[in-house]
Amino acid sequence: MEIEFVNHASVLVRHGDVGLLSDPWYEGPAFHKGWRLLVETQPEQVADILSRTTHIWLSHEHPDHFSVSFFKRFGQMIRDQGITLLFQDIDDQRVADFLRGEGFQITFLPFETAVSLGDDVSVTCIKDEFIDSALSIRAGQTHILNLNDCNVGTRARAEEIAAVTGTCDILLTQFSYAAWKGGRENRDWRVTAAAEKLDNIRVQAEVFQPSMVIPFASFVSFAHMRNSYLNDAANTPRAVVDAFANADFATQVMAPGDVTNGTYDPTASTAAIAWWDAPYGSLEDGLMTYDSVSPQALQQAFGIWRERVFKNNARATMWIAQKLSPIRVLQPVVIALDDLDQSWRIDPVAGSFTQTQDAADLTMHSESLAFLFTNSFGFDTLSVNGTFEEARTGGFSRAARSIAIENLNNLGIRFDMGLLFNPKIIGVILTRLRGVSAKIKGNG
Repeated sequence: MEIEFVNHASVLVRHGDVGLLSDPWYEGPAFHKGWRLLVETQPEQVADILSRTTHIWLSHEHPDHFSVSFFKRFGQMIRDQGITLLFQDIDDQRVADFLRGEGFQITFLPFETAVSLGDDVSVTCIKDEFIDSALSIRAGQTHILNLNDCNVGTRARAEEIAAVTGTCDILLTQFSYAAWKGGRENRDWRVTAAAEKLDNIRVQAEVFQPSMVIPFASFVSFAHMRNSYLNDAANTPRAVVDAFANADFATQVMAPGDVTNGTYDPTASTAAIAWWDAPYGSLEDGLMTYDSVSPQALQQAFGIWRERVFKNNARATMWIAQKLSPIRVLQPVVIALDDLDQSWRIDPVAGSFTQTQDAADLTMHSESLAFLFTNSFGFDTLSVNGTFEEARTGGFSRAARSIAIENLNNLGIRFDMGLLFNPKIIGVILTRLRGVSAKIKGNG
């Protein structure tokens, strides 16, 4: 068994004739010009990796794990070599529809069920929260657990997974935060978020008992003029190794092309830490920007958004919720577009988008708002790339309870009377919003 690190959340696990590649994102920005890889993988390197690949596993739909451009660019090679794609067996078919449309072979992985890939290699997919998944890989006598950026931060959650997978020999896990963490002045939240990621690794290691932890899935930067400040407290590989210097497990940092058979190699790890120092030292180079979108184009984009929302949700129920719900959902939201020096009021129930002088909830660029309107995953992207600011206290929470309605739709949840009486879904949403609000205020 060998694990070769490729980039970010992508590793190639090889055993016998099986080559299992995970989450290939190797070039270009992600999350609407918000993220960039610390280093990119050259096409000839990708071709070499694919020549040794029999299966590609995609953990979830986020673009740093499911890269459309990768499958467009290397699709013919994947088809010619008969590489099989592996994806979680879920009702949402957006990813599957794209892959089928490209002519790829797909195996859908049922949750918590071992699937043989041949040559003494089997995988078990574990569902995590709404869209993510983890993969337990048994290659010969070695058990590898790939958590990528699954939210496994409590002992109870780790034990739920361990009840399915058991302990592991090697753990691959995210090591730094990967979403908006307050405005420029709220560095305390980012420091806390970075510390929480290290605490997550501690909890995971206590439960899964790996002999080796490979930190990965965080080799990116916030790479836009509007969000690069979010890098100011991010964990680095060096910080991870320092945090676990006296741990019961070995921390193996890997650079692109490094290979491990599961035996700790301190020399290689030290060299990889030094290798990563260079890209971490140039995070402010070549930051991306946006181009202004006219009010007329924004109106057209809003029309597209409104059509999707009314198609996928019961408008009468939306009206009842806006007027009567104690949770205060679907209220009008005001967005200040600082590049246009204008503020716009979005009323999702009335289906209106009008200019206003009212106090804003969020401040952003017009291209960000156009992207939100044009794409069903727009608000999710905005919350990850962090190219906005909260304009007043509670602004993000109000926006999330209103114009993020398509986040629910993308999970197969229709806004109708059934949702209003689903305490589990409502509880999860409210708990997250309360946590975010507390940290924005500096109390979290």
